[in-house]
Amino acid sequence: MQPRLSVVVPIYNVEEFLEECLESIARQTLRTTAGPGRSGGPEGPEVGGLECVMVDDGSTDASPLIAREFAARDPRFVYVRQRNAGLSAARNTGVRKASPTAEFLTFVDSDDVVPHDAYERMIASLDETGSDFASGNVWRLTERGRSQAWQYKWLTEPRTRTHISRDLDLLSDRVAWNKVFRRAFWDRHRFTFPEGKLYEDTPVMIPAHFLAGSVDVLSDHVYYWRVREGSITRRRTDVKGVRDRIAACAHVSGFLAEHAPEMKKTYDASCLRDDFVYFLEGLPMGGPEYRAAFMTDTAAFLRRADPSVIAGLPVDLRIKWQLVREARTAELIELLAFERTNGTAFHVRGALRRRASYPGVGRVPEKLARLGRGELPVVARAGEARWDAEGKLRISGYAYVRNLAATRPGHSVKTGLLKSAHSRGRFRHVPTRTVAAPHATEQSRQRLHCYDLSGFEMTVDPEQLKTGGTWQPGNWLLGVVVAGHGTVRRAAVRSADGASAQSLVRELGDGLRLVLGYSKGRLVLRVQEYAARVDAHRRDGGDVVLSGSLPGRVRPRALRLTHKHSGTDLDYPVALADDRFEVRVRLADLAEVAPTPHLAPKEVEPPHGDRWQANLVLPDGKLKSLAATLDLAPGRYASDAGRELCATANDQGQLVVEVTRQPIADRVAWGADGTLTVDLLASESGWPEAEFVLRHSGRDEELTVPAVREGERLRAVVAPGG
Repeated sequence: MQPRLSVVVPIYNVEEFLEECLESIARQTLRTTAGPGRSGGPEGPEVGGLECVMVDDGSTDASPLIAREFAARDPRFVYVRQRNAGLSAARNTGVRKASPTAEFLTFVDSDDVVPHDAYERMIASLDETGSDFASGNVWRLTERGRSQAWQYKWLTEPRTRTHISRDLDLLSDRVAWNKVFRRAFWDRHRFTFPEGKLYEDTPVMIPAHFLAGSVDVLSDHVYYWRVREGSITRRRTDVKGVRDRIAACAHVSGFLAEHAPEMKKTYDASCLRDDFVYFLEGLPMGGPEYRAAFMTDTAAFLRRADPSVIAGLPVDLRIKWQLVREARTAELIELLAFERTNGTAFHVRGALRRRASYPGVGRVPEKLARLGRGELPVVARAGEARWDAEGKLRISGYAYVRNLAATRPGHSVKTGLLKSAHSRGRFRHVPTRTVAAPHATEQSRQRLHCYDLSGFEMTVDPEQLKTGGTWQPGNWLLGVVVAGHGTVRRAAVRSADGASAQSLVRELGDGLRLVLGYSKGRLVLRVQEYAARVDAHRRDGGDVVLSGSLPGRVRPRALRLTHKHSGTDLDYPVALADDRFEVRVRLADLAEVAPTPHLAPKEVEPPHGDRWQANLVLPDGKLKSLAATLDLAPGRYASDAGRELCATANDQGQLVVEVTRQPIADRVAWGADGTLTVDLLASESGWPEAEFVLRHSGRDEELTVPAVREGERLRAVVAPGG
């Protein structure tokens, strides 16, 4: 069989993770198919699937045994052993040993994991667009689970047939393992990884981006990058590491000087803003040799760069790189030590021409310290929102201009502003008063400035949102204008933390509701219209019956439940009676759909149930989400398959239908003695015995307390103080 994709896996002493890595490659959904029109004649040879070339770079642990056993049981896997020569040499060997006629080529580090359908998705994109390679989003994998890799936070939408010259975000796409290359493209440009060097990806990946005719970028995740202490990409104070990283960036800079001189300055600035900062922050911890290597090599990089490259960087980096240029190591280390306890804080000097000043740092060129308008941004956070007895929305929080103190009322004069997201120039002023907010200073993570009088209380009257005397469905964005210290700034109001990002719903009548929520962290008021609202549910034999009201003239004909993973749609007719409706959902239908398999690495907590999207099918065939009353009690209905259907409302007032075993916490309360009581709905058949576990998000710590059964409920009492 002719493989369509070659996967190169360099291996060195990864016995703990190798089996999982290879299994993730073996489980890829890339299929073998007949190859019409290929070199074997009208029907062609059988093509598709993959081959995996495992290059053992002189491992001394059990990795060779694991790899050999894998090759013995799966003919797609080939084992190659060589003397230890490093990651780059192993990758280059793998490319040479791979089938030269395979259409595509990719790389996997042997402690990482590939999602089961990653290669199918990337190759499908390349088949459609003809681009030279595809790249994709990355999960960061640790012992505590997965999180978005910070290098790819910009990747929120797919981009096909793009190019680095018009999509500068791709300057940060510098790793090899989240990509699938056309083998012809790889061979045409004779790419090889630099041997004997750390940070070997950048000198190949950035030139590849520039030499490609076009590139596809998938916003869906295609790779799990395992982050381990001590791995070669995390040695912050290693002398060879810092020298190799700077040399890799210098190599790319030289390539651009020859092939794309108009992009060299942009790339150099990205190195000073991203690549080198990791090592810059390690300067206080490094020894004399490390400090000398960093200062010497980065100063050389700066001499080869455009003299104005620093001017486009943030003010803290402008000053730091100037200190590097002038070899002022002691002042640079003092500045870095200051930032460890004060973050982005600095003194602001001057009234008209403001400039930044740092403790312990002497004179720097005024043009580098001068502050642009965007370098004194507004920090605006909402901490609490509630409806008052008069039906008005009260929002409290704080807002200040960063690095300008708010210790007197005149330092931070605020007014709220609502802007229609769908109509340019449509604003509503929101009454706002200044209040004390000492927590603003505490949450600023610095000790230089006081923001204790930056608090605000806003009052939003829903009547303000009417247009021509009626509410119109649409979104309103909440912002704040802050005046003080001779400046006026405007900014969006964002959530202070995850807890405050919960939605808040208010019924307006006639099938309309006002929902306070957050979009990408920004506070948004949404006037939403719904066609039907569930207010009750019950069991009737093998059915769960949902019933509710119809506030308008639209009469839906069916309820559609959609299971995304399997692609299953289930339609149930809606029975109408005046302004009421009823829908019967057959429990067995949902139970027959297999649970979504857990395909993520073991460190990722598996889902506890299968969510079904609930939509109404309108007379014209369009779909509309189904609302629910906010006080809709959670319903748990057991099926013969040992799982339960749960029907409840989410915080946005939408109906949630889930087939699950997971208990639902529906009451949480603090006691007078400081204990926290959590009440959960959990059937006795599904949870005859249980414990309540609190897991710390930042440390490997757990607190376990008994969960006491009371009928169909569980209760756990937590004493935070022990």
